[in-house]
Amino acid sequence: MGVLLGPGKRIVDLSLDISPSTRVFEGYPTPIVHKWASYKEEGYKANFIFMVEHTGTHMDAPSHFFEGAPSIDELPVTKFIARGVALDFSNKGPGEAVRVEEVEDALKASGASVGPGWYVLFRFDWETRIGGPEWLRYPYLDRGVAEFLAEKSVEGIGVDSPSPDYAPFDVHKVLLPKGIVIIENMANLREVAGRTFDLVVVPLKIRGGTASPVRPLAIV
Repeated sequence: MGVLLGPGKRIVDLSLDISPSTRVFEGYPTPIVHKWASYKEEGYKANFIFMVEHTGTHMDAPSHFFEGAPSIDELPVTKFIARGVALDFSNKGPGEAVRVEEVEDALKASGASVGPGWYVLFRFDWETRIGGPEWLRYPYLDRGVAEFLAEKSVEGIGVDSPSPDYAPFDVHKVLLPKGIVIIENMANLREVAGRTFDLVVVPLKIRGGTASPVRPLAIV
């Protein structure tokens, strides 16, 4: 069962799948998944995939916003196995902000003392809006939340929405230069909301990549 799994433990998949119907951020192309080889013609099957790094559930590297900052392949592997806590803000509606006081209260209720080695995940239940008109009118994190988490030196944050912020992207600009990664378009956070858990979230080793698809796994 693996070294992280003990008696009574289970794994929760926190990712969306990737397909031609995957919804993407404004300005990005829809993924293409095309047959490259088939059982009938070549005797095996393989697909050609074309998509932006920032597609589906993915991790933003510091180089996404800052020239010369670490790319996805340059991040330390120690960042990919950590502790996680999921905070429930599913009461937030389109375009509503999460304030730092609310995050402090939610962390206190969870019992998590976040810092190095931790990811803080935000549940908005926004995956249920995919395909609807409000998907790109997601709740967002106030700049003060980013500054608070940067002071805590967490490893990363995650949201189940397209982004934790809007232009001019204050959350990205506060967190990424400090090496704090951002996971977007997560899923199934309802299953871990209000809880702490072990988190495994490994990106592809894309040389010079500004992001990578990931499949976050919560071990609860």
